[in-house]
Amino acid sequence: MAHNLKRFIEKHLHLLGIVIALLVITAVYITSYIIYQNQAISATDQATQANEKSTEALLAKIKQEKATAAAAAQKKTTQATVASTTPAPTQSVATSCNTSTSHNDPSAIDVLVNKKHCIVPLSFYPSDLVNIDGATLSAKAADSFDQMFMAATAAGQPFGVSSSYRSYTTQVTTYNYWISVSGQAGADTYSARPGYSEHQTGLAVDVKAGSCTLSCFISTTQYNWLQTHAADYGFIQRYPDGKQSITGYETEEWHYRYVGAAVAQDMKMRGISTLEEYWGLSGGDY
Repeated sequence: MAHNLKRFIEKHLHLLGIVIALLVITAVYITSYIIYQNQAISATDQATQANEKSTEALLAKIKQEKATAAAAAQKKTTQATVASTTPAPTQSVATSCNTSTSHNDPSAIDVLVNKKHCIVPLSFYPSDLVNIDGATLSAKAADSFDQMFMAATAAGQPFGVSSSYRSYTTQVTTYNYWISVSGQAGADTYSARPGYSEHQTGLAVDVKAGSCTLSCFISTTQYNWLQTHAADYGFIQRYPDGKQSITGYETEEWHYRYVGAAVAQDMKMRGISTLEEYWGLSGGDY
């Protein structure tokens, strides 16, 4: 029987080779097909992800364009609202309250406003007021303020606004309130009389850090940042420490005034901290 089995195997050996070859070919084909399918699926996934990213980028671009357009529209609306609701200034106020023969145009960024130099006319209002970053400012100062505001935020030193433009009428109310608190002599050390406030020009802004306002502001990192960078954007701390006899006001670490980058940087470089000293004009008390 063993002899017969041997002869059977020898007789059909070529058929066994054919079967093995077919099995090998089949295995190779199946393996190649699986690899091809995996590659196709991977390519499809990559294409899908690429399309999703492209769609997300397009949506983000559209949203940004809409936000920019909305901001521009809001700015125009604010300008139109201010122009239509602000009463026209009177021209009948005497100029005897202003002893300056220069830097006396309230619509110019080089105007000097202090206790010796009132705004003429007293009821002056800026015709180019805009709202930006929580402040109402003259358009002459608004863009620079926005740049400073954004730079501070990017540097991790965000600040807010506690006060900006004030009309003559508002200043009347404000000044009378502080008189009720401290009497006129006391109020005059830190609150301007109506027509003598820089806030009325639209060039001044009071800043804060969160809930930290007024004298608290000096203890903040935002104050340190502004001391270093405000001049780059055309702003100065208007009432610095130790200058009350010149400016007429006690220190206000929170009160910043726009004078333009050229003046602000020149003052910083020369170590001049008040506009009275820089322009050689009188200041002090009434």
